[in-house]
Amino acid sequence: MADFTCDTNFLSPSGFKITISRKNFPNITFFAQQVQHPSMEVNAVEQPFRRIASVPFIGDTVQFGNVSMDVILDEGMNVYQELFDWLERMVEVKHRPNTGSLYNSDNQISHYCDIRISILNSANNVVREIKYVNAFPTSLGDITFAATQDQQFITFPATFRFDYFDFV
Repeated sequence: MADFTCDTNFLSPSGFKITISRKNFPNITFFAQQVQHPSMEVNAVEQPFRRIASVPFIGDTVQFGNVSMDVILDEGMNVYQELFDWLERMVEVKHRPNTGSLYNSDNQISHYCDIRISILNSANNVVREIKYVNAFPTSLGDITFAATQDQQFITFPATFRFDYFDFV
């Protein structure tokens, strides 16, 4: 009889680190509290067939959901300001060219940044990375200030769209 042993260590829910751009967004790296990895779907193509409503066939495109994160708000609201400025810069670039600090190789504004989620093992070493390519923020969620809350830190949601993700 074979002896099966399980040497698998399971992923800790707090075993991750986020990096967007340390130069332009240093606070997001340290204050992201939760990340929701997006869904990935291949839609079936429905083909009509006699006496059957339809027969599903494998689709030819992949669709990704949004990557969202809950971010802890620091007292100076620096992390919120970083995302706020990024969103504002994306909208106002047509009216005020060359504003902001994100430039591509042609010295033109680039609103896209790669987001990396480093998966950490129990010794806090990186064992895997997920890279969301050409990400940009699409929403900053509500911030709730409440005097009745316990000693929990205030968080706010941030949502990003991206082209695709890959394992690095």
